[in-house]
Amino acid sequence: MKRAKLWPMFALLVCVAFGGWSGFAVFSAVAGEKEQVFAAGSFEDPEVCARCHRDIYQEWSHSMHAYAWDNQWFRADYEQAHRETGGATDMLCGPCHAPVAARTGQLPPHDGSEFDAVSQRGVSCDFCHTVTGLEQVYNMGHVSEPGRVKRGPRGDGREMYHAVEFSELHTRAEFCGSCHQVIHPATGVAIIDTYQDWQNNEYGQKNIRCQDCHMTPTPGVGQRRGRAATMGENRSNVAFHAFSGGSVYVQEFLGHREQARMAREMLRAAAVVELSPRVTNDATLELTVDVRNVGAGHKIPTGVTYIRKMWLQVEVLNGAGEKVYSSGHLVEGNHVDPEAVFFRLLFVDEQGELTGKSWRAQGIGYDRRIAANSSEREVYRIGLPARSDYTINTRLMYRSFSQATIERLEGILDKALPPLGSVEMAKATAKVSY
Repeated sequence: MKRAKLWPMFALLVCVAFGGWSGFAVFSAVAGEKEQVFAAGSFEDPEVCARCHRDIYQEWSHSMHAYAWDNQWFRADYEQAHRETGGATDMLCGPCHAPVAARTGQLPPHDGSEFDAVSQRGVSCDFCHTVTGLEQVYNMGHVSEPGRVKRGPRGDGREMYHAVEFSELHTRAEFCGSCHQVIHPATGVAIIDTYQDWQNNEYGQKNIRCQDCHMTPTPGVGQRRGRAATMGENRSNVAFHAFSGGSVYVQEFLGHREQARMAREMLRAAAVVELSPRVTNDATLELTVDVRNVGAGHKIPTGVTYIRKMWLQVEVLNGAGEKVYSSGHLVEGNHVDPEAVFFRLLFVDEQGELTGKSWRAQGIGYDRRIAANSSEREVYRIGLPARSDYTINTRLMYRSFSQATIERLEGILDKALPPLGSVEMAKATAKVSY
């Protein structure tokens, strides 16, 4: 059986000048084993898996893994990175979103024009269940061995259409980390650091794994009874293959209302907001807002945090219900108040400017995310106009991406998209008198 390691398939970058990707020549090269690519058709179509694993297939088919490639929001950024780097990012970003294509020589070209039907199904069943090892826990370091043997966290199922084998790797967070940890190959910057973040915090030290929270249908660690296959054994716990995260907008766009509901639940379970207000002698409201990460095993936001929007919305109302202060609300065009307090990460580019373009990352320019079991504090100083009883309403809000992203994609697609909504992750209210 041939074995393929994906990491040598990444383009080797040879530095010829400084300055992000622009100063790098790209050479196609293979290190290590000679055979790196399997024949097209080596991986099963998910529809084959659905014949016996109907419920799991249904869950997966509504997951973001299933839409990892067929995702116009990802593809717009992927195409932009391709243009700006002369294709240097194709085999950095593409293999995590189209792993079967990367392993069967259908990627590149970057546009998917050579993809067969299985390659277009994103991160599908047979990719995950034919992984035999890891070369590295970043940049898609999985080792694949497609064939009749399917590997998973048990290995005690009956062999029918395929053989079954226990894989200890499938029980570990490293399995997920190989895609959910991305290192810029030219600068060494952690573009996505979810795995490393988890590994170094209390969740990682206690081995509360990615699978414990994201492969259960409710927030937090949970279990559910069921069967992995139609004729399989009734188990005390069957992993949930919808992989719930925070992608509310995309799931609603796809018509997956239940998955969108679960995503809201995940977001709302992640944080709490606590207020400590006081009024000074000079009629200044000193409002201390603590945002605490109580439910996520990693920083919030995580993943492509340079695209995410998480921010504070604060309003102060007088006794007549009139608004005397506002921050973080929506402004014209459905954009978020640019002066809001944001929790996010941005890179610094070769000119020393902040950027959300990961392919230009020379370093981390701004990082205000909220670590697991930790909090971030913001203090507002608000002048009160007159003596009154005041009500303070504070909300922690979230968007998977910005309104500017929607507008850019509308221009690319030449069609209108549904308006971008916001999810309330947490809220708190307090009252003061002056």
